[in-house]
Amino acid sequence: MLKFMASVPNVHKTKIRNIKTNVMQTFFDRIAITLSSICVIHCIAFPIIATLIPIFATTLHHGNAMHEFWFHQFILIFILPFSIIAMIAGFNRHRQLLPIIITSIGLTFLVLIALYAGPLITNHIIPHESEKVLTIIGGIIHAVGHFLNLTATGNHRIACTNH
Repeated sequence: MLKFMASVPNVHKTKIRNIKTNVMQTFFDRIAITLSSICVIHCIAFPIIATLIPIFATTLHHGNAMHEFWFHQFILIFILPFSIIAMIAGFNRHRQLLPIIITSIGLTFLVLIALYAGPLITNHIIPHESEKVLTIIGGIIHAVGHFLNLTATGNHRIACTNH
């Protein structure tokens, strides 16, 4: 393989490197969108399931419980690195700040709610329902930022192939 790469002109090496970077960035954007979607689905579906199935309602209450806290922190462990890698890779290609700004706003919502919802609810600063609503809003904003990143990267790729 190294022998093959040594015989490839520099222009082709750059194109191969760009293809690898684009594939990686697209992969990380899609993973981040999926993780945000899982978070949103969790926040929407779990209360419905807990309400419809009384057995689960007593066992898996979806209130301000420890599992709630750990779920959001656990998923953020994955969302943060995938988002950062995807945003850096995307920005290096398309040089647009809007996807990074939108994604950062969504991540800020997710991180603040994951870390501070418990104390805010306990001290009656926000109602319990606000946690779900703000998490869903943050997840949607976060996913939109990654969608914008994917779109900007695709538009950049099309513009580059037309020149």
